[in-house]
Amino acid sequence: MARHAEHRPGDSDWVARVQRLESELSGLRRAMRTRGLIDQAKGLLAERLSCDPETAFKHLSAMSQRQNISVVDLAADLVGATVPDTVQAQDPPAPPELALPASTAAELRTGAGLDQDPQRPLPQARARVLRRCVAALDSAADLGALVEALVEVGLEDPPGGVAAVFAAEPDGAVRLIASHGWPAQVAGEWRRSPSSLNTTVGTVLRTGRPLLLDGRSPHDFVLVGPGVARVVYPLTAGEHTVGALALIWGHPREFADTDLAYLDRLATAAGRALRRLWDAAADTGVTGIPVWLATALDVAGGHSHLLTPTYDEHGAVTDFVITAANRGVRQSDGNTVGRRLLDVYPGLRVNGVFDAYLRVLAEDTPLARFGVAEDALVNGKPRRVILNRRAARIGDALLASWERIDDAVSNDERMGRLETLSGSGWGEWDLRAGDAVWSPGMYALVGRDPAHGPTTLDKFAGFFTAADRAAFRELRAGLDKGRPDLADLRLTTPNGPTPVRVFAEADLADGEVRLIRLVLHDISEKSAAEDRFTRSETVAASRQIQLASEQSLTANLTRLLYPGRDLQLDVRGARVTGRHYAATSPRTQLRGDFCDAERLDDGSLLFVIGDAFGTGLVAAAAVVRLRFPVVTLGAAGTAPAEILRIVNGMIMRAPDGPLASLLIGHYQPSDATLRWASAGHLQPLLVRGGTASVVDDPAGPLLGLLDGQRFDTHTLRLEPGDSFVSFTDGVLHKRKRDPLADFGKRVAAAHRDGGTTSLWQLTPPERDDEACLLVLDIPA
Repeated sequence: MARHAEHRPGDSDWVARVQRLESELSGLRRAMRTRGLIDQAKGLLAERLSCDPETAFKHLSAMSQRQNISVVDLAADLVGATVPDTVQAQDPPAPPELALPASTAAELRTGAGLDQDPQRPLPQARARVLRRCVAALDSAADLGALVEALVEVGLEDPPGGVAAVFAAEPDGAVRLIASHGWPAQVAGEWRRSPSSLNTTVGTVLRTGRPLLLDGRSPHDFVLVGPGVARVVYPLTAGEHTVGALALIWGHPREFADTDLAYLDRLATAAGRALRRLWDAAADTGVTGIPVWLATALDVAGGHSHLLTPTYDEHGAVTDFVITAANRGVRQSDGNTVGRRLLDVYPGLRVNGVFDAYLRVLAEDTPLARFGVAEDALVNGKPRRVILNRRAARIGDALLASWERIDDAVSNDERMGRLETLSGSGWGEWDLRAGDAVWSPGMYALVGRDPAHGPTTLDKFAGFFTAADRAAFRELRAGLDKGRPDLADLRLTTPNGPTPVRVFAEADLADGEVRLIRLVLHDISEKSAAEDRFTRSETVAASRQIQLASEQSLTANLTRLLYPGRDLQLDVRGARVTGRHYAATSPRTQLRGDFCDAERLDDGSLLFVIGDAFGTGLVAAAAVVRLRFPVVTLGAAGTAPAEILRIVNGMIMRAPDGPLASLLIGHYQPSDATLRWASAGHLQPLLVRGGTASVVDDPAGPLLGLLDGQRFDTHTLRLEPGDSFVSFTDGVLHKRKRDPLADFGKRVAAAHRDGGTTSLWQLTPPERDDEACLLVLDIPA
């Protein structure tokens, strides 16, 4: 049936729509209670203003908005201003031309008189409530609606509030014919009270006078139903007392004079409304169920109700009427007695439960459905629930019950999932009964088939390794003394020993151990993690030793390759200065940034700046391979581009040749000409007239990248005051959007402020990389 429901997606919408319509219908019923009051106010205004009812209602709405009170309260004020609210005024004698035929209902009235001053006026708020309740009573279609209006409107629904109507029987007994606020069990138990009981209702019927109990003063009455404070009014017809009206509160209370005046008027209005309904209710009564059945329903757990079938003209069952419901139904679904089953639970037709009820009624075969998933509305929201349902035929009616077990099933599933995720299991051994219970996780841990059941506690020790069985026996000995304990042991499994942590406790009764509990938790992952941590510590210690060696090697290589941090050479009309910046972090290995310069025999200058890829010994070897051949070839008069070609071929032929960028420059003072070539190095800057610009001559590829590569020599004529700035990437602010443009701006600003000397401060004081800066200056 659940699969069948999945193919009808509109059913859940239909169920929600029925629930929503029921809520709207309940609201309409509440609105109908005050409709008569509003109609009276409209008629009053129409007469006074000489207008039609629609215009009168517009005036009423406008007055409500101006005075900031509800339309109902305003209507109560208007009607109450023209109709006296005293007992006599509310129940005047009928004029001769309107006299009703003689009957009990025609003469029925309430014997009020608790208030000694019948003319006592009511406060405005109380008068409003009274008029609203009078309108609700006048619109009541049956006694059930009447007593409901008395509690919810007249008494304003107090805690434990009840309204009940009783009829007197010829033998002096009292019969309950309508009530609101009492459970079905209570109403069933007090359906008929014998005259021998000294009840408040019986006393009122005998004396014909109203009776008040405030719940504080002692008395010897037998109270019909719960509620310690109550007011009971006689219902009279001529000279005979034919019934009683009881208004009940759950807690003791004090009654002021205005309270008594209000209750007298409320009871009088109820008596007038009872005239329309009394004969049928008093003659036929209210069909009830046996007291034992009502009691059984309330005692039964879960949800239970008694269903009476309804038939069509062909004798087929079309629905059931809920005749009685137990406390569980009332708490979850409210007052459903008297309503049709499919109106309250429309989903029963979809999920097959209604058809099952029909079979039970027709075949007289009990129904038992366990753990069935159904779609239902829970707190107004569609949910998938798991239910146990039972139903049996009782006479011509049906007794049905249901209980939600999805929470219990969900908890079991959660526990099983938690055991699986945590690698845990538990077991209990009842030493007196000699039996045991294991969780699924326990079977999984010890590798035992659940079909074989749990073992005894003595045999349980056999699941541990031979070396750990003595420790388990010691644990067991502590449990025999009632001492909880824990131990880390190893289970014997097909995959080898599995370390587990055993938590143990014992229940004592009269100094004797009755129950032993064990919880096992797989700690193999924890043990593996500890092993990994130990290995990690060893690796970290080795790494620290290696790092210290590398730091020492870096320091030695730095001293060897860069004996002086700064270099400066002067020739006629030119000066070259350079600086190597080592990384400030002691953990940084040698990176291979270098620069150098040489004064040649003809009075010219040769300079070189480069960046070898790699760190440590690899970088040091690359510096040696590049730096010294360049200087040697340059001193021999080789052009910069030819030097790059020769060095690139040398690197390409080496089996472990490095990658590197290199810029070589040769300045001839005699003609102020700079000839230079670049292999993948950063483009240099030319500072002229306070402005730094990038020299856009293209650079060749990196050394060691392409075999047989040729490089171009570029020529630049320098003017007095010019500075040719070359550098490695360590001087750049790499987080800038355009690091090269940013460095050019900083070079220009520093050069304007202090010349070449200011350029040495451009490199950040804290560096995690090496850097080199080389400047060729032409003095002004």
